[in-house]
Formats: sequence, C-alpha cells, structure tokens
Amino acid sequence: MIRHVVFGLLVVSLGCASTLRKPSSVDSGTIQEDMGKFLAEVTSANYDRNTCSATLTSLQQNLRNIDWNAYTNADLKAHALDTINSFWQLRLNIHRKLSEVNKDCVLLARDVFHKLRDGEDYLGDFAYSVKQEDPAKLEFQKQPVPIYDRKAYPPYFVRPDLNDPQFKFHAGDLMLARGVSFISAIISQISDNRSHYSHVVFVDVDAKTQKVGTVESYVGAGVAHYDIDFALKNENARLLVLRPKDTVAGQKATYFANKAVQDKIRYDYSMDFTDYSKMSCVELAIYAYDKASQGQIKIPTNPANLTLNNPDFLSKMNLKKGNIITPDDLETDPNFELVLDWKDYRLMRDSRHKDAILSELMRWMSDLHYNFHDTLKSKAAKYVVQPSRRTPLWPLVRLVTGAPNIDKEIPAKTLGVMTVLNGVAENLLEEIRKQDEAYFQKHQRPMTNTQLRETLERIRQEDAKKYAAGEKSLIHGALHP
Repeated sequence: MIRHVVFGLLVVSLGCASTLRKPSSVDSGTIQEDMGKFLAEVTSANYDRNTCSATLTSLQQNLRNIDWNAYTNADLKAHALDTINSFWQLRLNIHRKLSEVNKDCVLLARDVFHKLRDGEDYLGDFAYSVKQEDPAKLEFQKQPVPIYDRKAYPPYFVRPDLNDPQFKFHAGDLMLARGVSFISAIISQISDNRSHYSHVVFVDVDAKTQKVGTVESYVGAGVAHYDIDFALKNENARLLVLRPKDTVAGQKATYFANKAVQDKIRYDYSMDFTDYSKMSCVELAIYAYDKASQGQIKIPTNPANLTLNNPDFLSKMNLKKGNIITPDDLETDPNFELVLDWKDYRLMRDSRHKDAILSELMRWMSDLHYNFHDTLKSKAAKYVVQPSRRTPLWPLVRLVTGAPNIDKEIPAKTLGVMTVLNGVAENLLEEIRKQDEAYFQKHQRPMTNTQLRETLERIRQEDAKKYAAGEKSLIHGALHP
C-alpha cells in the first residue's frame, strides 16, 4: 500500500477514574440534554462575530471538562448516538459562521472541532458496538468502499441538503484523510494543532465524462492520479470532505492539480511551501488553488505552529519551529464548506492509541528532553538501505533486507529517525493495547484519552527505572534523554 512506502454543563473534571460513577450533575438531565444546551447557544440568533469568542470559549471549557467515566455504561449506551448526532450539528453550525468571525474565533473553533471529534470517537464504542480491528491485518483494497457503500459501515454524516443515496463529489473537493501508520500519527500530532488528519486528497471530476478520481502526493510516489475507489479504500481511518465555495475556482484548480501529475512533480521532503517544484499532499492543494485564482485564494488562512522544543528531532525531520501547514488547517479555512464526515469505527480505538502514543512522545521530547538514538535497524537503514537505493544493487539489498521500496530522495537522517521512532512506537502500541483491553474486560468500556496518556506515562516511568538498573528496556534503549 502507498502509505506503507515508508515505515448543560458536565461538571466533573478530567482524570483517571478507578470506579464508574454517575455525575453529580445527573439530575440536571442526560448527556444529550446537556449537549442540546450547547447546540442552542451556537444556533441562537445571538451567535455572531460579537458573541463568538465567549460562546466558543464556554463550549471549549465544557468539552474539556467532560469525563466519560462519570457516566455508567447504560447511560452512554442510551445516549451515545444522539450525542454524536448533536456534535455533528455543532460542527456544521460553527463551520457556517467561520467566514464571519475573526481569527481568534476560528482558532477556538478549530480546538472545539478537535474535542468534539474526540468525543465522537470514544462514544462510537457505545453507539455502534463494532468489532475493533488491527489495521495491519486488514486488506484495505478488499474492503467495502467508504462513503459509497453506505450499508457496510456505521452511518456517516453528510450535510442534509447533499444527502443523496449516492454521494456526489465535485471538482476541487478536498478530502482530509487519516491513515493508519505511525507516520500519519506524527503528522497529526507534531504541531500545536493536534488533530485527527494526516493527508489531503484533491478530488478530480472530469468535466466531460464526470468520472471521479483523485490527485494526491505521496512519499515515494510524488504527485499522481488515482481511481476514486482505490483512494477511498487506501488505508483510511477517517475522511472529511470540504467543498470550495467558489465552484469555478474548484474547477480551475482541478486543471492545475492534473498539470502537476503531467509535470511529474516529486514529493517535497523539505516542506518548502513557497516552492512548487516539489509538493507534499497539502502543498498540492495550496498550489492548485493559488494558480487557479491567480493568487487570490491563499490556503490555509490560519496555518498551524510548530513549537516542539527538540532541535535534534526537528533537524532529522527537516522541520523548523514556527509556522507549518498541516492537513487539519484546511478544515477551518473559510474558503470551504463542511460537507461530509466518515469514520471507520472499527479503527477508532487503534487511531486513538496511536494519537496518544505520538502525543506523549512529542511531550517527552519537548519537556523531558528525550532524543531518539540509533539502533542496528536505523543504522542499516541510513548506511546500507538508503545509499543502495541509488545503485544497481538495490534489488539485491531489498531482497536480502526485506526493506520496502523507499524513495531514493528521502534523506538518510530522516529514514534513520523514522525507523527508530517506528520501533519505539510499535513497542508502546503493543503494551497500551494490552492494558486497554484488560481495562475493557473489567469495565466493558475502553480507556478515555486522558487515561491512555496517563497509562503511557506510567509505562515510561517504569521503563526508565528498568533502564537505569541495566535491565531489558521496552523503549529507553532507543529513546532517552
């Protein structure tokens, strides 16, 4: 697979609850009734540019204070689906106002969207009760087609006026996707805009035949055209469809996206968004709309910020502190409308695990000054695999080492640190899966995001003691201060 080319008010506070209890506010109503109050605030006639900041700040705080462990399984089971529906309505209503409010409100909306989606992901366990799958064991191209096959997955959300039996993509639509690899988790967690998306898909609809395809830029492949069914099934845990408000610009942008295919544009490992000679997935969308509008549509309006305090890691990843553009930045860009939200709830627990792991890794690197250190695998990747990719010996090296068909342009230092990170993250994933499953068997619910992060911190502390004592270490042999 392409993505495997490179390895009212809820008043209780967040926290790791040892017992399941009713909230102190239960007498004021159900979860759904409380969420209804939030929805009423956002949809009222008083919600405008003047009240946006206060309303969204209040909503942000209320969402931050939700502790799902304050509710019994029966409560969550009874109200999960209605709550998920309310969250979607909240996002739709907030999104409609984005072009009318100031930057501060847009950034508040961005964080509110993240928190609403966190809640949806957790509540999906109760609303749909689907069997959780290991994405590494799924043959994605043999799965039902997301979005198109509406009976194969739990219901997805689509704007009411576009809810046709067969969803129709438009030229210039952008799909924000979340892959299943740790690379995807890095992209979603590395900036201050901790999000749920890692890839941008540009939708191409042929003006004559109406055939739908996609234009995408991938590590190792560069910019290329894909069949829509293949793209929809390409290891996606979630998809969000955004539609340009300017349909003419969307059609013109499609021309330039296809031109990038014809020009055989390679992947941009330097993440230089001012140079279109090479492009990442998000850069492709930026380029297409920039050229289509003759510089009038500059997306995203509000880029993320990279604040990670770890020069060693940033250097190896070819990144710099400061503004950075991520796929998630497009969700709150006022040039687009929110159209559709699809999730594969079979993969949500896995996605939550990986987000928690990468979020904690970034915290350890920034706050505790942890660095990744070379292993035998990373040294082989840097000094044998990557250099041989540029020589006639590559087929033999690949056969002997079992290495994937890596891009010869990927920097050796980046390949090395990604190899180490992948190994550490896999070890943590195995452990967090065990502990979350044990928790599920005991309580009949998965851990919350807060509990996952607290568990990972306990794992780090225990592993650090073993490492200091000279015992076998789960992670500290390759990741330590």
